[in-house]
Amino acid sequence: MYFSMDEIGFENAEKIKTIESESDRWRFIYDVAKTYGFDGVHFTPSLYKSFGFDLNNIPDYFQDFKLTFHFSWIDKITSLNEYEAVDKNLENAFEIAIKHNMHDISIHPPSIDKLTSIEKDLCLEFFHKIISKWLKVALQNNISLSLETHVFELFLFNGLNEFSKFIDIYPDLGVLIDISHNYYDNHSEDDMINILSNKNIKGLHISDALQNVEYENGLHLAIGGGTVNFRKLLKGFAKFTDLYGVLEIKSNNEGIDKSLKRLKMICN
Repeated sequence: MYFSMDEIGFENAEKIKTIESESDRWRFIYDVAKTYGFDGVHFTPSLYKSFGFDLNNIPDYFQDFKLTFHFSWIDKITSLNEYEAVDKNLENAFEIAIKHNMHDISIHPPSIDKLTSIEKDLCLEFFHKIISKWLKVALQNNISLSLETHVFELFLFNGLNEFSKFIDIYPDLGVLIDISHNYYDNHSEDDMINILSNKNIKGLHISDALQNVEYENGLHLAIGGGTVNFRKLLKGFAKFTDLYGVLEIKSNNEGIDKSLKRLKMICN
């Protein structure tokens, strides 16, 4: 299981704010991840930046973990300037990933909130250009490039079937399944398995979820706090022996610990 800032625990998040030096904050993060028993770290720049970290400064001792880079947000891409901004951010992501021996870089589909149909088509065209360019770079550097399954209203692909059609164009492109978001968007466990299990799946964002409730109440719940059938999902993707899982829950420290123990019981 991989650690990301989303599941550091509320008490630990408050503790970080009291630590003055970045080097001491890095050591604290390392110790937290070790204490929880994570075997990897999933670096999301925006989350780390909010706690005063620069991913260019990841200490060498983090090589004790398997490492991945998660570029968590891509805004609409409807102009050359917007394309160049995303391109530059991915260039920086690859520099960090290569420097620190990370094995996967994952990205979101672009946001298309309030775009016209013509603008959406333009965004899709630019996104094809992004994927084509950086997938080649990833393969050259023995890093997988994965696309997260954020779909529906705010994102470029309207549902997992549309996402699947895009993925099929790029056989080497990985898939990062966000269980919580897909389930909240009324995709069942069977939907996720049937639509995605023949793809190049690299990882899972793991948190519980509820359907047909307010957004803030339905996502990134501690394991057992929602209605996701994790046993069915993990069995459905069991053939992917190199699959990495990232815990992404918002909870106190005890909730993190209990979630990890519940997942371990399910896996066993």
